[in-house]
Amino acid sequence: MKDLIFETLIAAAMAAGLPADADGKKRTYEAPVKMKDALLPKPRIEIQLFKASVKAAKQSVSKFATPGKEQDYRTIRKAIDHVFQPVRLTIVSDDENWLKDFAHSLHTGLPRQVADRHNNIVKIDVEAVESTGGGSKLVKVAIKEKLTKVFHLRFTGLITRDEETAWIKDVEINVAGYQQGGK
Repeated sequence: MKDLIFETLIAAAMAAGLPADADGKKRTYEAPVKMKDALLPKPRIEIQLFKASVKAAKQSVSKFATPGKEQDYRTIRKAIDHVFQPVRLTIVSDDENWLKDFAHSLHTGLPRQVADRHNNIVKIDVEAVESTGGGSKLVKVAIKEKLTKVFHLRFTGLITRDEETAWIKDVEINVAGYQQGGK
């Protein structure tokens, strides 16, 4: 799920207007970042994954004809577990207006669900948004101010298993057995 989360968030950030470096490198980092903050470019995003929680799920998700064997078999996809992955997306900038515009574009452009590589739906929920920096213009501690906006997200997906079953082609009803009862 980690690759899916990074791909989704980076694509949404680039679509919202996150600039790339001169060499074409995307300004995305996995948090916690090991480099000194002063050396990192601004604006940028930092993505941090926390421990995922798992809850058992016993349900059929879908039924479909087995690809390549449509005439003889069908596949039943069963959910084994729900996975809840908390993610923190931090936007770091030194321009307050850019940060507001970018955060709004990212929030509205973030997909609410995507499909993983097993073709299962992964829901994306924005649970909270917080801002730091900015505020009073009277006192500036540093020459270059560090402003951040943090999105607390939750990715919810399924772990599934596919089971192939044969179609029931022939059914024989024993009419004589029913008639003997006299009803």
